Amino acid sequence: MDIVHEDDPTEAYMAEDRKNMTEPARVFLDSWLAGMGSALQQWRRSYLPADFPFDFTLDSLDALEPIVLARCPDQAALDIEDNAEFTTGTVRYIGEVLLRVAPTRWGYQDRADDDLNPYNRTPLIRSNTPAKFTTGVIPQFYLRQLVRDREPGTLQKSAAPLLAACWQAERADPPVTRDAVPDWCEFFTLDEYRRFADEVDSAMGAFGADGQDIDSGTVSLAAGYPDPEMEYFDIQGLAQQCRASDIEDWSTLCFSVIDDFVTDQPQRDWLTGVSFAQAEDSLQPWLADEPQLLFEPGPDDSEQPFSIRLEDGRYLHFLATVADLEDFPEVTTFVPNSAVRAWNIPVEKLVQWGTQRL
Repeated sequence: MDIVHEDDPTEAYMAEDRKNMTEPARVFLDSWLAGMGSALQQWRRSYLPADFPFDFTLDSLDALEPIVLARCPDQAALDIEDNAEFTTGTVRYIGEVLLRVAPTRWGYQDRADDDLNPYNRTPLIRSNTPAKFTTGVIPQFYLRQLVRDREPGTLQKSAAPLLAACWQAERADPPVTRDAVPDWCEFFTLDEYRRFADEVDSAMGAFGADGQDIDSGTVSLAAGYPDPEMEYFDIQGLAQQCRASDIEDWSTLCFSVIDDFVTDQPQRDWLTGVSFAQAEDSLQPWLADEPQLLFEPGPDDSEQPFSIRLEDGRYLHFLATVADLEDFPEVTTFVPNSAVRAWNIPVEKLVQWGTQRL
């Protein structure tokens, strides 16, 4: 029997979600939810020991962690064909636990094939809270973090952002109906501002961050690699770009700018546009057991993080903490292949520089 959450007031929230979803996304989410119970039971029979506490509690996530770690020595193991059913079932179970921890719902976005968000087309959990407090959690992100860091308690941490969102919403003042344009974008008419707010919200939805109140002129988005952090993004410049553009282009423009923020595109462009000497003070070496890949293109693609295998079998990457750029805060991200190629220095010299600083 499939799982039904009769006590969760999710229908209104999910109906609103569906307004901003593509048809493929709606089809996937409907199929994902319809098969939830049977898929989890199959996963339980195939991969869990008989004494596993299959009770959808946070404590059961602690019991799940050693099973995951025993099966997955590294992040690459999560993606191999033999582990596809195990990985998907684990994502399902983490999500279903979160649905019982706080008032939440499943969500999903299906963006274009060239979308650079590494978690595009990935199921997520959204808090059932007013728009100002909506928070999205991606179970797969915490699963990968567990396999990468191998720290006990990682999966339980996925509940914290949702619980915080619900706590804040419960203690908030009643929402105020928007009937005026904020001073920071007074060049909009009220109808234009409402349209702008809708386009920003739709673009944010691609990253599980929709539903935020933009009246202050800022939104919160996760940015940076390998450990994304919530950053404030000033959207006043985006508003000015929209006002100077045809309204039919606002949707594309909002998504492009917000996508750039989340994927650290300005920082990677900056690294590619300066010399090694200019970037050197911002760099630090970073080791991993496997090459770090962010997006779908192959390892040699210009946008992929630079990496090279060392004699001990580990892979050397470089992180760069790029100081504030116009409209973008300080963010740490991987140095891409495009930057190393633009620096035009021998790879051997770069490896020597990095190994001396490990």
